[in-house]
Amino acid sequence: MPNRKQTVETTFFFVVSYFLFIPSVYAAIPNVAQMIRNIAETVPNLMYFTTALAYVFGFWFIFHGIILLKKYGMQRTQMSGDANLGPPLVSIFVGAALIYLPSTVQSGMSTFWTNPNPYGYETSSSEEWNTFVAACFMIIQLVGVIAFMRGLMMLTKLGQGGGQQASFGRAAAHIVGGIFCIDMYDFLNAVFETLGLGPLPVFQ
Repeated sequence: MPNRKQTVETTFFFVVSYFLFIPSVYAAIPNVAQMIRNIAETVPNLMYFTTALAYVFGFWFIFHGIILLKKYGMQRTQMSGDANLGPPLVSIFVGAALIYLPSTVQSGMSTFWTNPNPYGYETSSSEEWNTFVAACFMIIQLVGVIAFMRGLMMLTKLGQGGGQQASFGRAAAHIVGGIFCIDMYDFLNAVFETLGLGPLPVFQ
């Protein structure tokens, strides 16, 4: 058992730690909030960059799908039993979806909500808390777009051997999760309404 001297030393250590480290932690919180707001300010440019990448990947998948179609035609000509029309069609579909990414995202959101409102979190209030939460929503929206693109690209693995169900499950999880992140405001509103808590109170 610890003696009295050890107990006093331990108590003194915790007291000193409290007064030394706790104020510094509270002082760092505004810096973290400011860092998140700074990241949110770059989100529009990052969104343009992500859309540009979607165009590049889209043209690549369409080109790859055309090559697979040519290979499929040659296999059919040779009466090969390995001919599979699925991969080239999926590759072309994913390429088109990536090229028209904004329309694809809008169609995905319309599947879950009648009038999707991905920017419902925006507010004219200049309060620090509202600005911070809006910045968090913007970052989550960027993550959602990236997850949505990742899910579409994972669909191209279907029809290329085993593990098709697992691949489709992961792709669907990325696509649906990405849509929820893109329109997090409506998603949270739906959760609040389901639980009987009323509309989302953050920006009301």
